[in-house]
Amino acid sequence: MEEVALHLEKWAFDLSEEAFWWRPKEGANPIGGLVRHITGSSLRLGAYALGLPLPEWAKRGREWELQGEAEPKEAVVARFREAWEGLLAGLKGVKEEALAEEVAVGHLGVRAPRAHVLHHLVEHAQHHAGQVIYARKLL
Repeated sequence: MEEVALHLEKWAFDLSEEAFWWRPKEGANPIGGLVRHITGSSLRLGAYALGLPLPEWAKRGREWELQGEAEPKEAVVARFREAWEGLLAGLKGVKEEALAEEVAVGHLGVRAPRAHVLHHLVEHAQHHAGQVIYARKLL
């Protein structure tokens, strides 16, 4: 999780507004959308696995995060930093015996071990951080 934050600080947060929302082609995800999605999806998974509160904006979902209208970069960056602080604190508070407990995931409430949900949170965020790095190199 800390590595994701380091990648985004290095590859995304110093971009101009135009570069932050640039799309290499129609329908492609801009860096800003990827950052918004990393934040929103991680918060949703954190809500399932850690019981963290879910802000209203994070309920808008994947389509808005990735393909929605551009907004000020600083708002996206501030939400990421706030979310990451809460997620890291929540992760540090998980006791080993709690990892095997099943939690309800998604709107269907499918049951999954907390450890699986947390693993998915980390690997999903890292996956999209890699896309941010690649997109930055295309600029």
